[in-house]
Amino acid sequence: MTQQTLAKRYAFKLLANVASIPVYLTMEAVLPRALGPTGYGNYSFATNMFQQFAGFLDMGTSTCFYNALSRRQQEFGLVSFYVRVAALVLAITMLFSLSAYVPGLGQWLLPDVPAWIVPLAALWAFLSWWGRVLRSMNDALGVTVSSEISRTVLNLVSVGALLALFLLGWLNMGTLFAHQYVTLIALAVGYAMVLRGGWPAVSFRMDRDTRRAYTREFADYSTPLFVQALASTVFLVAERWLLQTFNGSAQQGFFALSQKVGMACFLFVSAMTPLVMRELSIAWGKGDRTEMGRLMDRFAPLLFTVAGYFSCFTAMEAPAVVRIFGGADYAAAILPVQIMALYPVHQAYGQLAGSVFYATGRTRTMRNMAVTEYILGFGLSWLLLAPADKFGFGLGAMGLAVKTVLVQFLSVNFMLWMSSRIIPLNYLRNVAHQALCLAFLGGAAWACRSLTIATGLGDAQDIVRFFVSGVIYSALVGGAVLAVPQLVGLTRQDLRGLATRALGRFRKSGT
Repeated sequence: MTQQTLAKRYAFKLLANVASIPVYLTMEAVLPRALGPTGYGNYSFATNMFQQFAGFLDMGTSTCFYNALSRRQQEFGLVSFYVRVAALVLAITMLFSLSAYVPGLGQWLLPDVPAWIVPLAALWAFLSWWGRVLRSMNDALGVTVSSEISRTVLNLVSVGALLALFLLGWLNMGTLFAHQYVTLIALAVGYAMVLRGGWPAVSFRMDRDTRRAYTREFADYSTPLFVQALASTVFLVAERWLLQTFNGSAQQGFFALSQKVGMACFLFVSAMTPLVMRELSIAWGKGDRTEMGRLMDRFAPLLFTVAGYFSCFTAMEAPAVVRIFGGADYAAAILPVQIMALYPVHQAYGQLAGSVFYATGRTRTMRNMAVTEYILGFGLSWLLLAPADKFGFGLGAMGLAVKTVLVQFLSVNFMLWMSSRIIPLNYLRNVAHQALCLAFLGGAAWACRSLTIATGLGDAQDIVRFFVSGVIYSALVGGAVLAVPQLVGLTRQDLRGLATRALGRFRKSGT
């Protein structure tokens, strides 16, 4: 199995994510309209609950598996053992979903959500989790290119089928889950096909001693994360439960829309983070802290700027974004969308800083920081979501958006500071870059929005004006990066090197 360079793997991941953007945007423009705010809220609430539950059962074992496989790529025993872990996750997830049919308990756990949706959401969550595990295996083995090509093709076919269901008037909760199952199973098969030939010998048989050895390895890594996984599941599910209980399914739908918009802004950044994590893990395995610091100083500002480019524009153009994604029924989601659009900018730093702790095996430190974050976050959620008679402000989707962005900002910067104590990372320079970058990108987005409205191209919700504003904004930001490459954490020498390599490849392809 031939491995590709980091640059080539990132390029294909980025291209795959670029190709997935119209897929993602089409899905998120179709689903809210087809299901309506209440149905979309129920779908989001149920699937989110089981995503969190699957994450709890994972307890960091998938990260342990990824790091171990990155270092010991020819050891198929790791794969054989983790297949058994996945089977256990599936069994427990589906058994838990049956609680929806227990009188009283089901309505308490998922208020106003029809019971028949719950097992469907549970299976969806497992298939989504398992697909991410298989995709990470491709990254660990350095065969990202083939994996991303497979993902791109299958996603394009999937969105075509979804759009056909919508246009034919056949898209409802049942057909949506059926469509998602077919897509997720096809993706899993595609990822598995890429892995063929990755090992000289393939056998799922495992003797007792080997199984015990792997169990000890994974337990040593993941046991400290049990408390973190439990806190994550309890508190993050509880936040959405508070929103559902105090504010209803419609507000759940508004928050779900804002969350999906934020995720769309993160698509470019998500292509790089697992690859950098792999390089961090390899550098730690060699005892090279200097290389780990170089990777962080090189990629963290770049990924922050890429996320900020999309986030700041989306925040300023939220009225048009909501019209594109949800339509008139989601007008109340504009403010939550503006707030949640800023979530991805620190998500990039958070994932990279977290990678330092995972790669170095400092799971106990990660656990302590995460549990503190969850407890403080839940207290803030109650304050912002609960009605006045329960000592809250009753802000609904907007309140949960404020809590999500604020807590992430504080926790990520603390995590970044802690990372600087492990590897040679310039913490103050990274914090200064955050402030300057957001100030510039936010100002540029506001100026483009104001200019296009003032010149009569349309109002704040006009879609044509929105795209014109985006073109101007992109040109402005691109020009600024060329003039001041430090905005993206690069130097002029870096830009000259990129231009030289691009020109060389262009000339080579032309000969």
